[in-house]
Amino acid sequence: MSYFYGGYDHLALEVIAGTDLPVPSPRTPIGYYVRASTSCGRWNTTIKAAKADYSVSWTETLNIHGTPLTFLQWCMPKIFRTSEPIHLEIRAIYDSGPEPVCAFETTFQQLLGRDGQSITLPAINDQGISLTLNINTTPHAPSSSPEQTRPRERNVVIFGETGSGKSSFVNRIAQHLLAETSNDAHGCTSTPERYPVEISDGKYVLIDTPGLNEGHAGTVPDSEAKELLKSLLRELMSSRSDDIGLLVYCVHRAAQPHIFVKAYDKFSSGICNNKVPIILIVEGWKTEQDMQSWWNINGKKCRSLGMHFTNDPDDVTLGVAEPNDFLRNLIATHYSA
Repeated sequence: MSYFYGGYDHLALEVIAGTDLPVPSPRTPIGYYVRASTSCGRWNTTIKAAKADYSVSWTETLNIHGTPLTFLQWCMPKIFRTSEPIHLEIRAIYDSGPEPVCAFETTFQQLLGRDGQSITLPAINDQGISLTLNINTTPHAPSSSPEQTRPRERNVVIFGETGSGKSSFVNRIAQHLLAETSNDAHGCTSTPERYPVEISDGKYVLIDTPGLNEGHAGTVPDSEAKELLKSLLRELMSSRSDDIGLLVYCVHRAAQPHIFVKAYDKFSSGICNNKVPIILIVEGWKTEQDMQSWWNINGKKCRSLGMHFTNDPDDVTLGVAEPNDFLRNLIATHYSA
């Protein structure tokens, strides 16, 4: 089915605060964050610590959207555009990973009716917990417009085959176990999910995507995963979006360039028209030395196939960085503002 990509439900959802969170016992979480989910993806706030009264203040905007509409649906927005549900969760983050605290349910229809106003949602299980939001449905202006009122998001799109380390990459950049990982052939990421991170005083949004080349019995069949990635890239490349400043292509250490060139050609060369810088991350890389060793064997093959990565050691000078900073430095260095 063809979709009209201009027909998304866009919503600037400012997450203000959560109140009356339960007293954690026996562990104390590192902090809390809010996850918003639609059928088109997931959006997360940054992690914030709770105050003495067990409230959390985020005051952070999530620019969320619903599913792309068919042309017929776009022509009849009152029927189709507002009934899609939005699921919100407050999650606690521990050293072992996140755990849900409470959930909230609403719809685009409910929030669109409060444009320019705030709304307080009670938790589904009626624990006395509430979540306060501000609603703004006015699309943000393009970067060239003087009417732009908010900083543009620095989007980093991460893609690759199932099991190539995409979610592990997110966790290393975020420095928390936010994204679920798996050791088997089935992927953990079922829909594009956004994670805000801060690197060298710069704020970025990492977008984890479903794994490619997974069988029909997997989490997301290959054809569907490719359609999700294409839709995401087209949306971000559109004139009314925040664009993409970096692509991160994750591959298995044993993968051969003549195999992973196919996805490079489809997404980096095809949809992004070689306009977005792309870096290659090989499963198991931890240091510059690891990267250099892999490129010594495979770099010439990549270049002969027309793949040009901005972190190719032939094109950049490797610095000296601690292993924990290696991948974070790659993002900050190669992101195109």
